[in-house]
Amino acid sequence: MMVLFFCRFCVTLNIAFFVNSVAHMWGNRPYDRYISPVENMAVSIAALGEGWHNYHHVFPWDYKTSELGHYSLNLTTAFIDFFAWIGWAYDLKTVSSELVQQRAKRTGDGSRPVWGWGDSDIPREVYGKDIPSNDVVQNHSD
Repeated sequence: MMVLFFCRFCVTLNIAFFVNSVAHMWGNRPYDRYISPVENMAVSIAALGEGWHNYHHVFPWDYKTSELGHYSLNLTTAFIDFFAWIGWAYDLKTVSSELVQQRAKRTGDGSRPVWGWGDSDIPREVYGKDIPSNDVVQNHSD
């Protein structure tokens, strides 16, 4: 029984250490390319959502620690949201999507995915002057 405890303890500690080592070395920097922390999906999966380190350092007041709107890669947010739902967590602060987009455009490394950009079902006039180079959108006719 003690062997299992120590194995679990060692694995958990190493995953926690990965957040502050691997998540500062390997990955992309979609929000601020001038700081060390990176976004690392492997760390996020192992640490239940704590691998989105670049976002966390750029927006430290956001309880979600990531821009993801779903819980599949951020179970920690689901845990906090559950306790907010039952009233045990409150005054949760988040960052507006406009602020995230402005910051990523200003200091990011260009790796931030733009959700919906280039989708064929979005009318051409929505893009304004910034028409993407995606052939599907350029050939889209209304």
